[in-house]
Amino acid sequence: MVGEVEGRGSKFQPPAGRDQDLTSSSVWQRYPEGGCFRPVKNGSAQPLPTLSPAAPLGRDLPLMNSSSESVAKSRVLELDALRALAALSLMLFHFTHVYSVKYGYAPPLGFEFPYGKYGTQLFFMLSGYVNAMTLLGKREPWDFLAARAIRILPSYYLVIAVNLVLLLWLPFTLLGNYSWPQVAAQLTVVPGLLGFEFLEPVTWTLQVEVLFYAALLVMYCSGGLERPLRTLLWYLAICLAGTWWLGGIDAELSGTAAADRAKLLQELLLLPYLPLFAMGMLLYEVRRGAGSRFWNSLGVLAAAVVFHTIDQRDHNPAATILFLGLLAGAGWGVLPPLRCRPLVFVSTISYSLYLLHNNLGTTFIYHLNQAGVPSLVCFLLVIPFVIAISSAATFWFEQPISAFLRRAWKNWRRNLKANQQLQPATYLTESRQ
Repeated sequence: MVGEVEGRGSKFQPPAGRDQDLTSSSVWQRYPEGGCFRPVKNGSAQPLPTLSPAAPLGRDLPLMNSSSESVAKSRVLELDALRALAALSLMLFHFTHVYSVKYGYAPPLGFEFPYGKYGTQLFFMLSGYVNAMTLLGKREPWDFLAARAIRILPSYYLVIAVNLVLLLWLPFTLLGNYSWPQVAAQLTVVPGLLGFEFLEPVTWTLQVEVLFYAALLVMYCSGGLERPLRTLLWYLAICLAGTWWLGGIDAELSGTAAADRAKLLQELLLLPYLPLFAMGMLLYEVRRGAGSRFWNSLGVLAAAVVFHTIDQRDHNPAATILFLGLLAGAGWGVLPPLRCRPLVFVSTISYSLYLLHNNLGTTFIYHLNQAGVPSLVCFLLVIPFVIAISSAATFWFEQPISAFLRRAWKNWRRNLKANQQLQPATYLTESRQ
């Protein structure tokens, strides 16, 4: 349960982060500088929580404070805030640069935010940091898969259903024309691998995420995560060699079936994106003090070099350095400004915001602009509009369904383990009779 938030004489309920697990004895309190909050125990303020390598691993991103078990499984708010910043930057990117290029404001908006494209890079680096730790914390692949499915699928299917309606009004090339095989392919979360377009373009990143989960499980089940640096260095070498070989086939035989197979194999092996996940995973290894911090730090550097060597989208190395610094600062808990209430709130709705903002916001802008509403007004109105819709989707759909599915999964796992423990005892009893 999440306790009340106290600050400046008023009480309010903090945004409940997905998978958040604060005990009932914890309450929330503002920091003295205002606008941010921290967990406190039994009414007395606790020190700023810091990550401790020796602390137990929690459900998602734990606040590992060895002095307080009640907050040991809480979330690292700074890391959640980075997710919020990534979602906001992508939203601004789509509503300024992408909309201006694909459709055009009338009259022109007058400004763009092209740097928002780096939000995807930050998402993948953050995902590597979070999910490696989550899998190691759960120690059970099935629990990891269930947690990821519960986290991703309900809102994803909601967005697919919304887009089936939106595509009737969107100024897209599809113009409402889609086939039922294409719709069925969306249900797999990997329609691109099946040769279909994404109904919601931003969901291509979920396809990458699902492939990363598969790679992570293979590494875990094969023992590769026992020595993650060695495993990831081999994988990075495969990224270099595979991109050179398969990219060459694609370039020389462009338009042929061989080129298509080469592209598909690059996607399946996660060659273009694995270095980003590897940076996050190895940075987490540095944070928890597993193995040599020096060699793990060199591994982070190697992953960054490989990424920019094979990168085909002209990402700026300065952005990679900035994101590594932010990710390290957030993981070490030395960026308290990121705990401010607006960012924590946006982090709560960030998944729904990411999935819903693009097509929904495009429809909103397009029809308002076509009706004669000034471009700047359209831009200023679409931001609170998609935030409101995403908030409703989060609090009235995503969180209730996720909580129900999580309880159902835990109950099923508990009953399964109880039955497994009961069977040997029953067998022994029957054999004695």
